[in-house]
Amino acid sequence: MALRQGRYSGKAHDKLASGTIKNTISNVSSTFRENGRPNPTKDDDLQLSFVLQRQFRAFKNKDPKEKQQKAIPACVIAEIAKCQLTEQQCTISQLTILAFFFAMRSCEYVKVPQQEKRRTEILRLRNLRFFKNGRLIDHNDSSLEYADCLNVTFEMQKKDEKNDTTTQMASGDITLCPVRAAAAIVRRIRSYPGSTNDTPISAIWRCDRIDHITSKQIANALRDAVSAIGEDFLHIAPTEIGTHSIRSGAAMAMFLGGCPVFLIMMIGR
Repeated sequence: MALRQGRYSGKAHDKLASGTIKNTISNVSSTFRENGRPNPTKDDDLQLSFVLQRQFRAFKNKDPKEKQQKAIPACVIAEIAKCQLTEQQCTISQLTILAFFFAMRSCEYVKVPQQEKRRTEILRLRNLRFFKNGRLIDHNDSSLEYADCLNVTFEMQKKDEKNDTTTQMASGDITLCPVRAAAAIVRRIRSYPGSTNDTPISAIWRCDRIDHITSKQIANALRDAVSAIGEDFLHIAPTEIGTHSIRSGAAMAMFLGGCPVFLIMMIGR
């Protein structure tokens, strides 16, 4: 109950969700086990305490309904691409196109809050590989944007899967193409002083140094695009979308395009 009432949390949290409480208590239990002590959350039958089960269930029933972010269609990504007057706008356009085709989580391509606490590692230039007629193309190749396909290697993911590689073919579209977007990202970052193969793809040159695009900036761009297209046309309010809308939108686009479910699962990892 002390956890539920936020007694150990900052002033911004007056009540914690049931999932947060369960995870916290699980971490405490792990500490007991690591020190050779019995798990205090278990009954004599080694099952979760009946009292805790009832308490967790009650917390979950009283939690507010989780606000789901709606999936966005590809026209929202195309709308972002229309406005590329500044370095930041160009960067956001390139990142959202790449993220859409690979159904990425925001923590895989931009800077997110508490990045250091997440298992997922952000993609770096070394994780992008281009192929033309089955031949690997160097990042410095003058025809990089004309590659046939793009391999993206996710070195560490939320599900603890390491070095998971996903491939997408060039779409043939001048704007909405994962290969062209990735090539633009590589060329732009390679032009920054001090950039290397280890530079994150979220990099942007700002105030004479390498800075990074954030998830908040991506979310704002998505909402601006939805507002520009119109809520009446999309039937989506700007307040109903966020960075996860790209990932769910990619899955929805593949489903409506007739992609087999197993393929959607593979691309979404």
